[in-house]
Amino acid sequence: MKKVLITGVSGYIAPYLSKALVIYGGAEVTGVYNSHPVEIEGLKMLKCDLSDSSSLKRIFESIEPDIVYHLASVTPTRITTEEDSYIEQFNSGVTGEIAKLCKAAGSLMIYTSTDLVYRGGTGLSEDTSPLEPLTIYAKTKLLGEHAVKEHAGKYIILRTSLVYGFTLSTYTSFFDIAYKTMKNGEPVNAFTDQFRNPIYTEDAADILLKLPGLYRQNDIINFCGSEYLSRYEMCMIMAEAFGFDKSLVQKGSSASFDRYPMVAELGLMDDKLKSYGLVTGSFKENLERAKLIL
Repeated sequence: MKKVLITGVSGYIAPYLSKALVIYGGAEVTGVYNSHPVEIEGLKMLKCDLSDSSSLKRIFESIEPDIVYHLASVTPTRITTEEDSYIEQFNSGVTGEIAKLCKAAGSLMIYTSTDLVYRGGTGLSEDTSPLEPLTIYAKTKLLGEHAVKEHAGKYIILRTSLVYGFTLSTYTSFFDIAYKTMKNGEPVNAFTDQFRNPIYTEDAADILLKLPGLYRQNDIINFCGSEYLSRYEMCMIMAEAFGFDKSLVQKGSSASFDRYPMVAELGLMDDKLKSYGLVTGSFKENLERAKLIL
């Protein structure tokens, strides 16, 4: 039986992945959390501050994982020098420590980076498109990529687009907020001028579940859906699918978002993902799947 370690288990994708591994993967799964555990049958939970290298080392020694999904990361909540320093220490430094431990244990490391490492545009390819991260989050996730490539023996780096779907944990997403707001009959402001290739939580978990068995070489893969949508378009499709009043969806602009700079176009190519035989459903199709969770 494969032994699997997941960091950030109380995040967005990880609970879906944990369930899939327990049910379909036939794996012994351990999830690491910092402050918010999740309850999933068959999942072993460990509380750990990942920045504590000695605790991290003890976990690796006790589990001896075959596969490590490093999904944990830190995103900015406010713009301060102190926070920037912590974000870099975690997203880059902790990732490097995990990469070293993976190499020592002979583990395959699967690391979720972000599509925000790209300069922007359409037709963005993992191997040829220029990288120019604008935010502290994107810059430190790219540093994390470098740490994985330098220190991990076997790895797959996933440049993750906008994830959507109902959360199974305390994590709060754009999708959850938009759904609850419209359900309450209140208007939701959605950008018309920023475009991504959104990927559904269950599709993401299914891909993560299958990737270790498809591993052929160290690789970087765009982790995304095949459709290129704005948040406004997503909300309009959501309103129709869930029977909400479409007039509740208000057109907004990313220019009004002043916490950090935003890239307007992030059109990812999914050719490499498909070359592994991995496909994703359409946004509309996946909303029908999401209804089953309600």
